[in-house]
Amino acid sequence: MTVSAPRPPRFLPFAVTGAVVGFLIGALLAATNVFTDPDPLVPSDYSWTAGVGYLGFLGAGLCALLGVLLALLLDRRADRG
Repeated sequence: MTVSAPRPPRFLPFAVTGAVVGFLIGALLAATNVFTDPDPLVPSDYSWTAGVGYLGFLGAGLCALLGVLLALLLDRRADRG
């Protein structure tokens, strides 16, 4: 019986999963009006769909970066073994 080295992680699935999760979190935060201005005298120029887009894509980018960093950590750990 031979023991093979562990397979290194593939980075694209980590990045895509992070992006999808980040978009959903950002969209949920925007849709629930967590970041709305409590001052009713200042009107907002953005619709809620624009907020979903902005926060969704911001969350997608940040979480994709975190997913790639996680893959890098797993890759470094596999190299030590």
